[in-house]
Amino acid sequence: MSEQVGAKQKTKAKATNSAKGSATTKEATRSATVAPQPPVTDAERASAPALETRHAVLRYTTLRLALFLVALVLVWAVALIFNMDLSSQLSKLTLLAVALLLSSAASFIVLSKQRDAMSAGIVARTQRLSRKFDDAASFEDDEE
Repeated sequence: MSEQVGAKQKTKAKATNSAKGSATTKEATRSATVAPQPPVTDAERASAPALETRHAVLRYTTLRLALFLVALVLVWAVALIFNMDLSSQLSKLTLLAVALLLSSAASFIVLSKQRDAMSAGIVARTQRLSRKFDDAASFEDDEE
């Protein structure tokens, strides 16, 4: 019986070693078949930060809007739970104002990373446009 257990363990060890070897072979094959990436042009490099800036602004704005809607739903639910009179325009406007204040405070705390990314992207884009404007002005001065 112990001979059968020993034989099974040897078989498992061989299967494990062959599986490791085939995984290594697969990795080597994969790394050998990966095509080299074409070089990135200056135009592609220049358009990438602008695209990232737009995405950062879109992401931050969308998250701010989502936070406002969540705050509005919560404030409205609290108003309904406590049987507040929501028939007048002033009470609805008050609920909107409270939701706006809550979402502003929450976004200041929760969305700081997205706000920083958006700000950095806007600053980089502004500097890039300023540099282009200065280059165009200096080129114009050189012509005169």
